[in-house]
Amino acid sequence: MAEAPQHLFVSEIERLESLMHDGHQGLYWDPDALDGKGSRIITHSMLKQFRKCPLCSYFKYVLRLKPKMLAKPLKRGTWVHALLEEYANGGDWEALHAKYTDQFNRLFDEEKDYYGDMPTEIYTIVKSYMWHYKRDVWKYVANEFTMETPFPDGTLYRCKVDMLIENAFGLWLGDRKTHKTLPDLSFRIRDSQSALYLWAARENGLPVQGFIWDYLRWKAPSVPKLLVNRQRISDSALDTDYPTFVTALKKYKAENPGVFQIREKDREYAKYLQGQQYDYGKMQTSEHFRRDILEKSDELLDHVMMMNYHTALRMNTYDFSDINAIEMADPAPSMFGGCFYEDLHIAHIMGTNLTPIIKQNYIVGDPNDYYQDRAGEFEKGK
Repeated sequence: MAEAPQHLFVSEIERLESLMHDGHQGLYWDPDALDGKGSRIITHSMLKQFRKCPLCSYFKYVLRLKPKMLAKPLKRGTWVHALLEEYANGGDWEALHAKYTDQFNRLFDEEKDYYGDMPTEIYTIVKSYMWHYKRDVWKYVANEFTMETPFPDGTLYRCKVDMLIENAFGLWLGDRKTHKTLPDLSFRIRDSQSALYLWAARENGLPVQGFIWDYLRWKAPSVPKLLVNRQRISDSALDTDYPTFVTALKKYKAENPGVFQIREKDREYAKYLQGQQYDYGKMQTSEHFRRDILEKSDELLDHVMMMNYHTALRMNTYDFSDINAIEMADPAPSMFGGCFYEDLHIAHIMGTNLTPIIKQNYIVGDPNDYYQDRAGEFEKGK
């Protein structure tokens, strides 16, 4: 029996590595990286986007398209993120919120209608966050810092970390995330972003113990409704927290003296909500905020790195030259409304000219400009 050719035993990673010649610039090349020598760059967003939908990667990283109108949860999340970063750095987050609110008020009416009363909602979320973690024992060592470390083929993995935190057990990487619902443990175990960040920290000699997720729901706590007779609040079920609930009661009492009554059941409910305030080591019961900690072994970090390295190789050697040959993810119910390029996907499938849609709904810019990588975001200095 003839012996099989040796090349058949070459691994897929080795095959892809063989395509990465010295001058290969990959999907994204940063000429300023490595002290001006330049390097291929990979970020977690790039890896995640390519795994989800190569056609989205084409729109974002080849054509470099950014939507003019940012999705509501994303705009809310980046706004909240900026205020909490300002707070962690010892700045005046309320002054920054006022600047963002002024910029928001200068949007077109249709844009403000689309986003709703976002300034009030965001102020409520952040104010509630401040109260919830009033007894916080964290020490913020660093906020918004970048780490870089090379993959085996020399491509530079770059990540921007929200925070480096110190507590009684040592240093931890942390990431603030806004969600519609707070994720469960399986998400954190499977989450490759946290593993890659920890891998990069280890490779840079940063002795971190693990990863902390600082979760916030992007829906603001609800304000209790005042009945028409103005005597009490509605008994309808509430999705609220202590500061929002108590502030509403005080407001109704002040506006309706001698009429509005704070009942015993209202006081009991306020006491219940107050008991949800964060205390280190106490079970977390808030439905709006949660902090979760997870340590990940070196073996797990190396395993996740190799899986993502494979994705990076596939992405950097992918043929984006023919849009008609680029794979597109099938839609899932959870994806509806969550894709930046949904209009382009539909137009492409229908055989429609994409140019007018691109001109109307997108601008061109650097896709890896991190928290300034989407159109429509507010700027701190304006």
